[in-house]
Amino acid sequence: MKKIVIACLLVLAIAGVTFAGGRGETTTPTAPQNFLTMPWDQLVTAAKQEGKVVLYVWYKEKYFNDVAKAFKDKYGIDATVVVGSQQANFNKALAEKAAANGTIDAMVLGGVMVQPAIEQHMVYGPLQARIPDSDKISAASWKTQEGVEIGGYLVPFMRNQTGLLYDPKRVSNPPQTWDQLTAWIDAHPKQFGFCDPQKGGSGQAFVMTLLKYTAGGLDKYYGDTAVDQSKIADWSKAWDWVNQRKDKITITASNNDSAQRLNSGELSLVVEWDDVAVGMMGNGELTKDAKLYIPQMGLAGGGDSLGIMANSPHKAAAILLTAFIVSAPEQQAINAPDVGLYPARNDVTAPNTLINPNERQYSLSWIPGPYKTLFISEFVKNVLMKS
Repeated sequence: MKKIVIACLLVLAIAGVTFAGGRGETTTPTAPQNFLTMPWDQLVTAAKQEGKVVLYVWYKEKYFNDVAKAFKDKYGIDATVVVGSQQANFNKALAEKAAANGTIDAMVLGGVMVQPAIEQHMVYGPLQARIPDSDKISAASWKTQEGVEIGGYLVPFMRNQTGLLYDPKRVSNPPQTWDQLTAWIDAHPKQFGFCDPQKGGSGQAFVMTLLKYTAGGLDKYYGDTAVDQSKIADWSKAWDWVNQRKDKITITASNNDSAQRLNSGELSLVVEWDDVAVGMMGNGELTKDAKLYIPQMGLAGGGDSLGIMANSPHKAAAILLTAFIVSAPEQQAINAPDVGLYPARNDVTAPNTLINPNERQYSLSWIPGPYKTLFISEFVKNVLMKS
């Protein structure tokens, strides 16, 4: 009889049944929690139980540390901000991809990192339906970033935009079209500059517009996940355009260098990021008289997103932190002059932006990362290394 009782108990134990207080109450093993669908108050409870979250970024250290402090003040959850280069952060996440639990919960993703993050299934989601007020962020941003279909897996938290920055004392009628810009450069040698596309996104934005007008437009690239060689056959025309004007154009060392050279009077018209110009004005490195606009010919704009790692050990806390960053009060904080980021939310204004909102219709979406990576290397080979 004892053997039969013991055998029954073993079967029940294997089945996950336990006895409590001799009353026959049963419990089953805890099922994995679905943080994407559970009620929000339960997610907050789960996040507090996790107690910590690790966020990797590559810029705006002060802003993210301020957010981490405000997040802990509100929820009691420790948020650690780790700052490293964009490539180093991504390489670390990729190296940990096969691990059951990584060391990164969430990270800022943008540029050429978007495509591999999606294709390598490195991010958790989709998050669009999980984040409160997700409808306040443009539907297009949830669908596509950097020319890549993201399916709501990345959460846009800021937008950025390149434009033409100029000194109105020296430029009274800034160019709007590609032909007008070409004529202006020819008439004002060494007064126009853009940064080496290896060193800054404003230079990449100019090269993309260059390709648009010299190599057959941009629409043919969108949706591609790899370079189609037939679509780059005319790129030589873009490099020829630059090489023909090498003695009239200044290629600067960085985004900041472009603005600094304009500020010193060396240059009068440069390609620049809105947030870089705002930040440099705030710390006195750029005159507040400078103006920035998106020309009708178009320049690239986009933004960065927050991605939660698929092997994050603190997914609930990572979702909560991500939602906290894209909530309205925190987006307002992004607009502080010393930060200079433009909010992803359509219902939050950015009083410190230099760009007229009506000009955003001229913003160009970035072409897919493989083409961007290629045009950077081709520019180096065919322009910078060419005597």
